[in-house]
Amino acid sequence: MTVDAEHCITCGDIAVTATVVHVDGATATVDVDGARERVGIELVEPVAVGEQLLCHAGIALQKIADAP
Repeated sequence: MTVDAEHCITCGDIAVTATVVHVDGATATVDVDGARERVGIELVEPVAVGEQLLCHAGIALQKIADAP
């Protein structure tokens, strides 16, 4: 197996950038190109509607900073 910086070392999947559309406790509903999914946000709290998160396997891993 070839490992690169864009793929998960465990499963080979890619993390995706998603926009928060709703926050409910420790989860958020995010939008990725019109598809919505609930993700855990424990690692990146607090999270607000409109923020962008890097998500993988139903977990938000990192906040994406706005470009200056």
